[in-house]
Amino acid sequence: MRAYRLQRICDQLIARDLGGILLFDPLNIRHATDTTNMQLWTAYNPARACFIAASGYLVLWDFHGCEHLSLHLPLINEVRCGASFFYFETGNRTDEHAVHFGAQVDELLRKHAGDNRRLAVDRIEVAGLRALEAQGIHICDGQAVTEHARMIKGPDEILAMRCAIASCEAALG
Repeated sequence: MRAYRLQRICDQLIARDLGGILLFDPLNIRHATDTTNMQLWTAYNPARACFIAASGYLVLWDFHGCEHLSLHLPLINEVRCGASFFYFETGNRTDEHAVHFGAQVDELLRKHAGDNRRLAVDRIEVAGLRALEAQGIHICDGQAVTEHARMIKGPDEILAMRCAIASCEAALG
């Protein structure tokens, strides 16, 4: 299921001529990586991010001290920390943190997408958007990419959905 989901995202990136996608939405990160760290908290505090190149290279930025939570997942090529550039975490140094993060994304895009400077982003804080644009990265809509990637379910996803439905029906009696 994990490989199928990642491939669906990569297929969407290729079809749209995008070098990669940057995810902050915890539901999109979960779907792409199968990681679940602090989903509710990160829905309001974007402390995690995920970069996926059209080639399938995947980098997860997790909250500091939580890197170990996803090391067992085989599709994640790198785990980093440092995607936090929101006021609660970085205070008056938000722009500085965003610039550092933007440089990391720029490096990944250059390494894994060549000359393609088109990056889909599902949602982002203003400081992060400005930092990416300052690197010469052209930002595109990432939510459409993830929604279209999820549109067609794979066989394992259908089995998982049937299992969830059966569990709910059994619980209701």
